[in-house]
Amino acid sequence: MFFFDRLDLDRRFRLLRKEVEVRGVSEELRGWCFDSPPVEPPSRSVLFGVGELAMRYCQSMRDIYLKRVLNVKPPPTIKMARGIVLHAVNRESLSAVKRLLFSGEARSGSELVEDLLPLAKDVVDRAILEAERALFAKVSETEERQLRVEASAFYRFLIVQAAARIDQAISKYPHSDVDSIISVAVPPVVERKVDGSLIGLSRGLSVDIYTPFNAIADLKTGEIREFHPYAATGYALALEAEENIPVDFGFIIYVQIEPSRLVPSFRLKYFVIGDELRREFLEIRDETYEIVSVGRDPGKPAKCPDYCPYYSVCVRESVEAPRHK
Repeated sequence: MFFFDRLDLDRRFRLLRKEVEVRGVSEELRGWCFDSPPVEPPSRSVLFGVGELAMRYCQSMRDIYLKRVLNVKPPPTIKMARGIVLHAVNRESLSAVKRLLFSGEARSGSELVEDLLPLAKDVVDRAILEAERALFAKVSETEERQLRVEASAFYRFLIVQAAARIDQAISKYPHSDVDSIISVAVPPVVERKVDGSLIGLSRGLSVDIYTPFNAIADLKTGEIREFHPYAATGYALALEAEENIPVDFGFIIYVQIEPSRLVPSFRLKYFVIGDELRREFLEIRDETYEIVSVGRDPGKPAKCPDYCPYYSVCVRESVEAPRHK
């Protein structure tokens, strides 16, 4: 992302590399060991999205049963819409920057700003439409106004940051060609597609950001949850299986946009994708497969968090159940 401080990243990853040197990552837990346990999936006939496994709002995994066995979709919420919209804005802004630079129509940060900022409304329109199509629901007028403010602020911030990075790169390397400038100033790969089928995951996984640090970045637009590192773990295993390269590091970018401030704030969480995370993710995958293949209802957890996407479904069941007695 444009707003990363390269020096801060270097310092963080230097510490993480030392942690890997001390703790290591077991060979048997690398994604490229997809043909032997514990990485080998129980079946490759049923494939799961990383989000299905990683988003452990429901501790008993009843969300998996509701979605995969009963085919119940969680009611759409503005949080879901916000996630889709901001991811789309991130993807479109980065693509637009690269496209403009490669076309030669922009040769400086100021030209980039002049060309791309007027496109904010079009980008936001497409992002909201993408969210509505993904959720099979139209957002209300109030929600749309809120999303427009947040998405527009995010887009404008990314473009301005990109412009600054481009100018810095041109200033530092005045004789470089556009390809070199982009490689220095723009994040390398956004929404990297990965085939996770070798380890029981979907064929069309999409990694938010893949960096030259052998690290995966996951963009989050909601509250901080302790299970969030599972997503990067799943993507790391899938990349290792497909590319046969180690992916040892993950970081999560939490984006918060206060409509009153219009400037997003970010919080980064760095971690090693070590043995513990890998084992836990694979155990979730195997338990998920068992629930789906047998059609077993694992029951509700002792406590249902109200931020679980299926909270209203399970609460409604609790209210309606006595009527049938």
